[in-house]
Amino acid sequence: MLSQNLTFNSSEPLENKWGHCGHVTPGIIVWAFFSALFSLVGFPACAAVLWELFQRHRAGTSITPNDVFMINLTVMDLVFLFFVPLGLTNFLLWRIMSFHSFISFLYALNLAGRPLLTACICLDCYMAVFHPIAYSTKKSLTPRVLMAAAVWTATMVQGSMSIVDKDLIHSAWATFVYIIALPIIVICDASILWTLKKSYRRGGDLHPRKKKALQIITNSMVMTITSYFPPVLLYVFGHLIVRDDNEYECVLAIPILIIPTAGSAIMPLLYLGNLGRLNNLCC
Repeated sequence: MLSQNLTFNSSEPLENKWGHCGHVTPGIIVWAFFSALFSLVGFPACAAVLWELFQRHRAGTSITPNDVFMINLTVMDLVFLFFVPLGLTNFLLWRIMSFHSFISFLYALNLAGRPLLTACICLDCYMAVFHPIAYSTKKSLTPRVLMAAAVWTATMVQGSMSIVDKDLIHSAWATFVYIIALPIIVICDASILWTLKKSYRRGGDLHPRKKKALQIITNSMVMTITSYFPPVLLYVFGHLIVRDDNEYECVLAIPILIIPTAGSAIMPLLYLGNLGRLNNLCC
């Protein structure tokens, strides 16, 4: 999904060393720097989230339906962020095409799997808030596990397609996942926030399940605004701004990857912040 025309002679000038993106060195450097930064911050945060979930389960707390999606989302982020520095090193130094294809495949975890799992989390919160009785009586994890498996399958398919057609990830096709995920996220988030707002107006106390849903939905809204909408806007309107394909890829498509990568780092930090773990770290 990154520059296709990679070469293998490290003595070549940047114009050839980084393919057709060599003439926009600042953009590549900014993308590489912030991608590495978010990886260094996000990877330990994801590991901490998994540790928190493991500790809760070991302490006797059963795995909730929402935990199923959170675990899968965190694993996706953990795997993706682990390979980001290696992908950057390959792009800048090694330029091994087979590894380059592997990294393109892994970007599907960030660009496809993440929004789909976020939609699953929001839908689960919607059911907990609007249909609490049915939600409490039907807490079987099997449907959630099947939904998570379907997300993994769709993610693997999109990742495989990005290897076959390297231009696919920068095209309007990349918005297909967002067309499915974003309406679910926005509708569920807006509905829950409106309902909770009315509860506050009445002066009533929120049920603990609704408070938890409010935290999750707030995190989801942050992710939607900061991580999901910018790529969609780029894929839809990017070619209207920059018509040359090479310029589009080097000036817009590659640098915009910083934003979804940031989402993989911000989400676990928000989750840890809700648990108060970041306060302990600061102290």
